Amino acid sequence: MGSTHLHSWQVHRIDTPSNMFDGHDAHLVKINYDLEIDPDCPGMPWFEISFEFLSGETGDQTVVVDALPRFGTSPETPKPYVLNRFLNFVPSEGDASTQVLLPATTDRVDMFGVGGNSVRWRHVALNGTGVRAGSYAAWVVLLTPAGQDEQRVEFSARYDLSVLPDVEYRPTQVPVDFRLSLVVPREGPRDVAPSLSAATEDPSQKCHPSVFICYAHDSPQHKETARQFGNLLAENGVDVHMDRYQEGKRGDWAIWARKLIDQVDFVIVLASPVCRKAFDGELRGREHPGIRSESRLINERLHAHRDEWTTKVLPVVLPHELVDNIPEMLQPWTSDHYDVPELTPEGIDGLLRAMTGVPKHSRPPLGQLPAGVLKPLSGAES
Repeated sequence: MGSTHLHSWQVHRIDTPSNMFDGHDAHLVKINYDLEIDPDCPGMPWFEISFEFLSGETGDQTVVVDALPRFGTSPETPKPYVLNRFLNFVPSEGDASTQVLLPATTDRVDMFGVGGNSVRWRHVALNGTGVRAGSYAAWVVLLTPAGQDEQRVEFSARYDLSVLPDVEYRPTQVPVDFRLSLVVPREGPRDVAPSLSAATEDPSQKCHPSVFICYAHDSPQHKETARQFGNLLAENGVDVHMDRYQEGKRGDWAIWARKLIDQVDFVIVLASPVCRKAFDGELRGREHPGIRSESRLINERLHAHRDEWTTKVLPVVLPHELVDNIPEMLQPWTSDHYDVPELTPEGIDGLLRAMTGVPKHSRPPLGQLPAGVLKPLSGAES
């Protein structure tokens, strides 16, 4: 029916900010592969390739921090990306030096696995004639144990076929593994330097994620808890910006908020009844002008740059609040939100991990299904 060929991969060391990923080396890897389809093969609605980065002798896990293409890529012009200081791919704007150029495609590409030790891409045909044969490229950012000079990779592929109803088959896969060299040749390319945010003035210093806390003044209790939450983040290495730290001098709050929202790495939105109404357009008149202005700015950026700002805006539920008070515009159930059950370092652990991209748990190596649960094959076999 056809085959999938892997070609030479490009491996670049990433020059990570000091103290950002202690105990790990970071690599930007470009994966090149070809899909060849026999001319007489029926249409292939989708095909999928998967790469698992297996543990080495030390047992330490390799982590996929980010990968491209992401989700639902549609036919359009190529997109340039750069790496931010958290090693996430972000769209390149202005005259930024492009590190990745994502080609246009005629298929939809769905990606799975970021945060674990594997990644897979599924190409889905949109034109009804099947996925297209040819050359493809993908990129991953890998965190490997410090000093590791090669990475064991397990590769597999799956597919689906448009066949007649009386033809029975079950797509299967036989994984193969190989070793990817992580040693950059002496004459090889220079390290990739992530693009640091404007909030970082000295990249030689220890990196701190920067955040803007957007919240409503529902009640004195809510304001005080928001202040305590901001203090807790600052005490745990986060560069926090909020109105309580700016009080005492006259200024234009609207300009202050707009500048910070665009400048920081993340925008935290604290759930509350007034906040939900502001984001969802339910406030009228002159009530709560501050949160109404900030919500409009954030909604506008989510609408214009959905992929980038979905990962940048972090809905947070403080101990006295409810998930139901996360604005519907922020997708409280179809995207992640962050419960802070108590104002302690343990209570904000999940939120801090969302900022650094380091998962709490890694998936164990993939095993084999027990023979007793496999359905016997019948009819044509592939």
